[in-house]
Amino acid sequence: MRAWSPSRNDFEASRELADLYGFVPNLFRVQEDLSRIVADEAQLIATVVLPEGRLSRQQKENLLYRVACARQSEYCIALYAPTQPGGDAETHALLNFAQKLACYGPWISARDIEALARSGFDDQAILGVIATTALGQMLCTLAEGFQPLSDPERPLSTSFKREKPPEPGEWVQPAGPYLKSQLQPPPDFEPFAILRDQLGFVPGLFRAQMLCPDLVAAEVSFFERILLSEDVLSRVQKEKILLVVSASNSNTYCVALQRQILDGLGVPLEESDLIVDDPGSAAFAPADKALLNEVRKLNCANTLNEHRFQVKHLENHGFTKPQCLEAIVVAAYANFLNTLQFGLGVPPDFPPARFFTPKDLYPGAGEVRPIPESVFVSDPDAELVQQVQSGDVDIFEELVRRHSRRVFGILAGILGNLDDAHDATQDVFLKAFENISSFQGRAKFSTWLISIAVNSGTDMLRQRKPFEPIDGIDDDEDFRPRQIQGWADDPEQIFSSAQRNELVREGILRLPEKYRVAMILRDINQLSSEEAAAALALSVPALKARVLRGRLMLRERLAPHFTRDRGRDDA
Repeated sequence: MRAWSPSRNDFEASRELADLYGFVPNLFRVQEDLSRIVADEAQLIATVVLPEGRLSRQQKENLLYRVACARQSEYCIALYAPTQPGGDAETHALLNFAQKLACYGPWISARDIEALARSGFDDQAILGVIATTALGQMLCTLAEGFQPLSDPERPLSTSFKREKPPEPGEWVQPAGPYLKSQLQPPPDFEPFAILRDQLGFVPGLFRAQMLCPDLVAAEVSFFERILLSEDVLSRVQKEKILLVVSASNSNTYCVALQRQILDGLGVPLEESDLIVDDPGSAAFAPADKALLNEVRKLNCANTLNEHRFQVKHLENHGFTKPQCLEAIVVAAYANFLNTLQFGLGVPPDFPPARFFTPKDLYPGAGEVRPIPESVFVSDPDAELVQQVQSGDVDIFEELVRRHSRRVFGILAGILGNLDDAHDATQDVFLKAFENISSFQGRAKFSTWLISIAVNSGTDMLRQRKPFEPIDGIDDDEDFRPRQIQGWADDPEQIFSSAQRNELVREGILRLPEKYRVAMILRDINQLSSEEAAAALALSVPALKARVLRGRLMLRERLAPHFTRDRGRDDA
């Protein structure tokens, strides 16, 4: 079923579109109600495709064609059907990389970039390959969402066959950034000034592309045009679309980024986490739920999937044609950014609340987005939760009684203030009660409750003036322990219990947030590694690494007290 077709013949196309195609493709004509966006789409396409250097325009168009084939996009296959298909080894390397990045972005690793480098491509050319592939993803997403009529100048192929792309092979833990050439922007680089003004910082994804400053400028212009306007969809709605599509693509970087941006816009972290985990089960308004459920079908992995995007579902929930158009464009931009990040391997700007691993990546054809494998967990609260979900709300009081002490202890450890912890505890149980219908039992109820407590506590903490960091540690990622002298075997002989506990409490409160929370759950509240990892949406090895680093930082802080007194005792 075709979603839209052009309704008038006087659509004003930009000169860039005419230069690129020799005509105005229906892919852009159907967006006539958002003509302001079409100009920026054309500018982005021109910035990626037209400049010729190590990569020729013909090579870039061959890449766009390969992405269209990989994404099963009949419209884009016709639009970019090659006039000069290349068969040399260099072209073969380019096309294979683009196909893998388009269909299996999370599997891209430094090995794939090194393979391109061995084929004779420098970092600037590799950035061009990645950007062209990302552009292909964006165009295929637009075509899938709009379903435009075929162009007379580019008729659909009658010989095209839908085939599943080849399996990606071994998954390698991402360890980027992959490009070693990095350029610093000039102090007056306007695109970065826009990002700082709107976000408060410049995401690493844009910094990593400074080998092509014109590309960064076009991307930021598109960001400014599509995301910052409020005349169709709201800014928050569009940021949520970016989040749900990024989660659907299993993109750890973009999920962490969007979660932080939404937090700055006043969206609670736990609401963002519900969008990441399963927006269909969240207690959102029906229209908001329909929007998120529908646009996530436009993810990069949704090839050969019978669960296709249906604009009718949005229209049935009251969305206008311009709103539907803008939702599709935002989803397409999300796929563009996700593909850039997969190709560049840019590390997260913020500690991720969720790391996507191989078990999250593209399970079966019948699922819309990656969902972690379910593990049966015996939950002593399951029966009570079921009763509350069935309408016996008085039973929730028993859940409060069972868990209030642990929740309070966690919040007291995070906040360092008993009064604040009391208030936060009430807030946590209120949020749990309001959202208990969305609890699906994938983890224990206590784990779900603790994750709400951690998010609420850290959110309150960010609104305060932070504690001073541990002395002498400017960057926790570069921390290396220096105070490695042995402590006294029995510190209780040196300090009274109260003095020792106060030192430890103060030291923990001065740890960076991610290590403090991990230690509070694991060492103070005695959660198992599995429970603590689940509450923080981490793998068990990542949780253990945080706890170990936190212990080393705490040891660094406390070592002068214990080693000094032991020396005095020995004397």
